[in-house]
Amino acid sequence: MPAVRPLLQLFSTKPERKKIVLQAEDLVETFVKGSGPGGQCINKRSSCVDLRHIPTGIRVQCQQTRSLQENRGIARKLLKEKLDDLVNGAQSKNNKKAAKIAKQKARRAKRAKEKYGAPQTDHSPASSS
Repeated sequence: MPAVRPLLQLFSTKPERKKIVLQAEDLVETFVKGSGPGGQCINKRSSCVDLRHIPTGIRVQCQQTRSLQENRGIARKLLKEKLDDLVNGAQSKNNKKAAKIAKQKARRAKRAKEKYGAPQTDHSPASSS
């Protein structure tokens, strides 16, 4: 039975997702002073991370936390998600998640419509003459 599995893989209709790997030499990471609410603590520290991917030109800025190390990790995660969307398109994690949520909403709406009927759109008062 081991010979059957390769045949099934040949006829698979799903395109394979490419795994995104960030190379250190492809990244330019700069640290800039933050802005926005937070007062002196934000304004005097360089905890905002500006990450640029050289081959694609995609740029990500992150200033979600006060910690530089946490912001670096978050920025890399955001850059990886953007590259995944660019490279894999409809097969990317974000697009798959959005499609799954849309499918769930459509299913719920269909079930509600079957149970309660179509929603009434006429909101005018009925004339009683």
